Amino acid sequence: MAEKLKILIAEDEAVTRQLFQIAFQDGELFETKLVNDGEQALVALKQWQPDIVLMDIMMPHMNGFTTLQTIRQTLRDTTTTVIMASSVTDKQEIMACAKLGIQGYVLKPFQTKTLAATVVGYHRKAKKAQ
Repeated sequence: MAEKLKILIAEDEAVTRQLFQIAFQDGELFETKLVNDGEQALVALKQWQPDIVLMDIMMPHMNGFTTLQTIRQTLRDTTTTVIMASSVTDKQEIMACAKLGIQGYVLKPFQTKTLAATVVGYHRKAKKAQ
């Protein structure tokens, strides 16, 4: 049996957190941890060491962009797959995330039925590129 993918989800909206839980409910494939903001995401990243960080851009305390900068530049973590999940459609903001080294971008609202496959696809592609 393959190891479960550990997915850290940073999302401040309760309804969206529930949608993420639905998308990754297959307990044989996924182990998830949900946090409310970027500060909590950084703590969980260090302690839990997930395979994938899936996070919103617009969050309180520390937004996703700053969290991404911290992961890639301060912590020098280039191996964890980071996927942004946001309703932000501004191309400059998306490009700024891409320059910092995201492996994927999921636009909200997303389809819970296809989200897991999309995230796993981004992760597999990232691992092949390493």
